[in-house]
Amino acid sequence: MSSILTAFVGSLEAAASVLLTVFYGTLAGYLGLVNDKSAVNLSKLAVKLFMPCLLFVNVGSGISTETILKYTPIIIWSFGYNIISIILGTTATKIFNLPGWVTPAITFNNSTSLPLLLLQSFAASGALTSISGGDLSDAISRAESYFLINAAISNTLTFSLGPTLLKVNTGDDGDPSIEREHSDLIYVEPSEEEDVPEDSREGVPLIAHRRKSRSSWAHSILYFLYQFWNAPFLGACLGVFVGLISPLHYHFFDKDGIFVAWLTVSLSNVGNLFASTQVIIVGVKLQSTYVKMREGQDSGSVPVTPTVCVLFARFAVIPAISIPIIYALAAKTHLLSDDPILWFCLMMMPVGPTALRLTALADVSKADEQEKMVVAKFLALSYLVTPLISLAAVASLKACEMAQIRVG
Repeated sequence: MSSILTAFVGSLEAAASVLLTVFYGTLAGYLGLVNDKSAVNLSKLAVKLFMPCLLFVNVGSGISTETILKYTPIIIWSFGYNIISIILGTTATKIFNLPGWVTPAITFNNSTSLPLLLLQSFAASGALTSISGGDLSDAISRAESYFLINAAISNTLTFSLGPTLLKVNTGDDGDPSIEREHSDLIYVEPSEEEDVPEDSREGVPLIAHRRKSRSSWAHSILYFLYQFWNAPFLGACLGVFVGLISPLHYHFFDKDGIFVAWLTVSLSNVGNLFASTQVIIVGVKLQSTYVKMREGQDSGSVPVTPTVCVLFARFAVIPAISIPIIYALAAKTHLLSDDPILWFCLMMMPVGPTALRLTALADVSKADEQEKMVVAKFLALSYLVTPLISLAAVASLKACEMAQIRVG
């Protein structure tokens, strides 16, 4: 019973730390220390510099030729639970005729800042001692690596699939000017002055249509692959590369390595700014929304049905799916390693409030200002109920302890 209470208190502390960090961002906006424009620039800085550095250090230090197989389930599960969430979100959006932002809100959870803050609280409270295998600090370090590999994949999927999900659910088929730009390169009508045989003229539209379809298909694939070419993904890939090359791994991450004391430490210092920065930005956006409301601008209202659907999915339905699946794999198969910390992380990876990146996704997708403010207020509400994650954390911890008994 003490372990349940410890886990519950640790989860509440983690949620409280997130809420306080949001408040600090709101306070910074109120005092004029950060405005909307600087918040956007700060968000770009966090995603394009802080997060790649964090991924490079944590992934690179945690991966090696000996541990590479341990990360395979994380990669598979990261894609798997996102696919499940997409199906769940799309289905709910279609059935209940919900706004377009509901699908990405259900699909993409906070996979970076909240788990890292949660682990920090668990480290302080000792909530994971029962499944740590003895060395709690080493267990927390492994957990950070597991969550960050998931974060790299989740972040990539957010910006590669997120805009498409928004367009599908809002009925927006994309920018017609872009489609015209590419179609003009594919098919050019022959001029009337050209001496083209009649039978050849009749065949041109069919051939051109085929070329257009083939080129459009190829362009869609290239565009999808291009979305994966982003700074966080490259940071994670570089970390994997350095981690798997033994001499590089030694010099970058071993205490006696030639790069550790200056290069690795500097990258770690920069990367550690990511989690808190992202949460502060939400506070700034929330304060900005409040100011616009006070000035009489129509900031939109957070609709009840979509909000309830998203929160119920994120805090109840998805944990009810992820925890039994991972428990069954851990207790009844040999597909996972015998590391209970890995089991716990896999159970918790899909759980929690909507990703803070939903605000950036709204910017990327060129949503109108009212919709952006609705998203900001929804995120604020989501983090107000973040203490609900403690229920999933306790359930995951007990499931891991039960799996340990069955395996051991």
